[in-house]
Amino acid sequence: MTDNPTYKAELIGPTTLGNNEIIELPFIDGAYQDLVELRFEAGDTTSVRTWALGEGTVEPIPYNFVGEVDSAPPTVEN
Repeated sequence: MTDNPTYKAELIGPTTLGNNEIIELPFIDGAYQDLVELRFEAGDTTSVRTWALGEGTVEPIPYNFVGEVDSAPPTVEN
């Protein structure tokens, strides 16, 4: 590790949204974060994508895609 409070991470998979994106993350208690969650909004839908810490010790640190949850407002007809 370094004396920097942040490190560079690369998000890997599954599609173009968030894929191979390099982001800067803060260390948590001096260690890499285990999970990264990012929100993406499109219209009335919010997607939360999750990446897990991969194997690697050279920045950017790889994070592999593990899941996505979409939420949209309910459609109620009167």
